Amino acid sequence: MFGSVISRWTMPHFWAAIAFFVAAQVAMVIGVAYPNESFFAPATLAMVHLLTIGWLTVLMLGALHQFLPVITAQTMVAGTSALVSLLAILGGLGGMEAGFLALGGFLPQQAIAGLPIGGSLVFGGLILATVVLGKILWRTRPLPFSARFVAVGLIFLLVTAVMGILMGCVFAHPELVPWSEALTKGFRLHLMAGLIGWFTLTAMGVSYRLLSMFTLAPEERGAVGTVVFVLSAGGLAVAWLLGLADAVGINVPGETVAIAAVFVGIALYLFDMVRLYRARRRHKLELNTAMAAPALVAFALCLLGGTYMVLADGDDRFIGPLAYLFIFGWLSGLGLSQLYKIIPFLTWLERYGSLLGKQAVPRVQDLIDERRDRPWFTLYFAAVALGALFGALDWTELWRIAIAGHLVATLMILRALLLARRPLSPAGVKPHADVPLGQRNFGLSGLPYPHGGTIP
Repeated sequence: MFGSVISRWTMPHFWAAIAFFVAAQVAMVIGVAYPNESFFAPATLAMVHLLTIGWLTVLMLGALHQFLPVITAQTMVAGTSALVSLLAILGGLGGMEAGFLALGGFLPQQAIAGLPIGGSLVFGGLILATVVLGKILWRTRPLPFSARFVAVGLIFLLVTAVMGILMGCVFAHPELVPWSEALTKGFRLHLMAGLIGWFTLTAMGVSYRLLSMFTLAPEERGAVGTVVFVLSAGGLAVAWLLGLADAVGINVPGETVAIAAVFVGIALYLFDMVRLYRARRRHKLELNTAMAAPALVAFALCLLGGTYMVLADGDDRFIGPLAYLFIFGWLSGLGLSQLYKIIPFLTWLERYGSLLGKQAVPRVQDLIDERRDRPWFTLYFAAVALGALFGALDWTELWRIAIAGHLVATLMILRALLLARRPLSPAGVKPHADVPLGQRNFGLSGLPYPHGGTIP
């Protein structure tokens, strides 16, 4: 049965993630965090972890619990362990948020202990999720192309979490490690492992699979795909290890070359995405694949901006706007666009999958209204673009107005996703239901069965 192979805890991951995403944007709009406060203000650090742990990590783990079995053609899915992992991450994040707020004077100083304690709880939840996902990957050797990115991403997830706990100990007990050393070396490695290693490599791997399915494009990427993986994943691993060696006082040359390899790998990935879109067999793009394109453009702009900062050597004026564009334009934009397809698809599987071929059922597309929702995606990406521009020009108040714009768009996209979860009345079944079963197009071509393969 379809329902027996659906990850029952994927949807709770999604709703929790979206709630944190909204909360982080609200904090930015009302001015209690960046850009109204400094990047290293405690309230900003609290907001950043709402985005990185609460929104992006929870979102990606929820998606992997459902789609990693699809990517690897395995039937194994997470059971209660996924719920335990989610609760541990949410509880730990609550402790971390309390610790950051205590640093800012909003809570008693004793609450600073929530940073290492909450971080350890988050780490426990991440280990549990990684073990389950790792078992799926282990059973699939040799790994499919897109799964290789996910495997490396999961390793960097644990590395990021360990470094986060160490950073939390520094905040809670600054007498143990000098602040300047932790800030200049540990923080940099923490960001490198998290933003590039966990988020970006995983997003690259998942996007290869999902966008090829949803556009009916060839999934096998040939030599270009292999080079993308070797340069991006391998280059990042080398750069991170060399950075770690430098942090402990061992100067080994080559970090700049390794970082350059990562940049070239990402550039080739973006080139390969253009090839994928051009090779698609579904010429009319659905909204989720059309709106993945602005996210990829944002990623390309971040690559250009990062290249400039490396070449400028010390010009850090655009770090904030680029980080904003990276999180909201690339990662969040891609996440929102794919949720617009994934949530209706999972809803369809839960309610109608077992009835396919037995009675009239709606299409996945009948659960959403692209004409109604397209303007909100347009508003989201336009507001993010304006926000990045205003940030680069140091127009903080206009930047907050732009953030308010994509907050509104996020809420309207959330409304569309909630409407997709409502039971569809018989009137919602389109006229195609009257066509003989053998001639019906259910609007599912290229979509993955939970147990592997795609619907023809």
